[in-house]
Amino acid sequence: MVQRKVEEEVRVSKDRAKDRIEYKRIEQILDIQDRDEMLEHLVLYAVRSNCSKVRDVVNLLMCNDAVKARLSSSSMSVDDILDAVKRLAHKKVIMLYNSNITSFKDYIKNMYLSMTLWITAMVTAVTILTIYVLPDAMPWSIVRIVVGGAFVLFIPGYALVQLLFPSREMDIIERVALSIGLSVAVVPLTGFLLNYSPWGIRLDPIVASMSALSIALALASVYRAYTMNVKMLRGDEEDED
Repeated sequence: MVQRKVEEEVRVSKDRAKDRIEYKRIEQILDIQDRDEMLEHLVLYAVRSNCSKVRDVVNLLMCNDAVKARLSSSSMSVDDILDAVKRLAHKKVIMLYNSNITSFKDYIKNMYLSMTLWITAMVTAVTILTIYVLPDAMPWSIVRIVVGGAFVLFIPGYALVQLLFPSREMDIIERVALSIGLSVAVVPLTGFLLNYSPWGIRLDPIVASMSALSIALALASVYRAYTMNVKMLRGDEEDED
């Protein structure tokens, strides 16, 4: 997954990088013992050296004799540099975007960038299939319970978390916990609204409403991420105060 990122462009998220990683000179970086920390500092060093693409970052580092010797002595390769780029992007210290993506439609087609929407759509589709296609008998009942549980107790909150906190650094445990908590809050509210609607609380209206809500939240979260990437691409400063 990381290998296909070499064509993407990279830029420092200036409003956050200062607080997270202190920039160092190349000599100081190579003295860092922790390999992950060293690689992340090397990537930032390359970005600050006006490398605008991941491929440029890799080429700059691999063409430096001192860096190349340090990587070789620690049995590190290009893949490790690309992993460091991915980690920094996950931490929102740097931003990745594809220069070929010029519209929201192109952004959605990129499964990595619009992962929230694709995950939501796939889980929704699998849930609908398990409800209306699989028989209500063992062992298929277990599959229906597992998929339905994820659809109800995780997906709505997951899409909402991605919408509310697109650039906030959270580890996976925090995001999962918050996703479950928000799902527990959103699902009963949806049922409450359905109770006062002409359709009532029945299987078909519940599936339709939860599917529509989850897809809408996921689409909104992807669009917000797209607008943030466009601002970064144009060099606009995002006012978060």
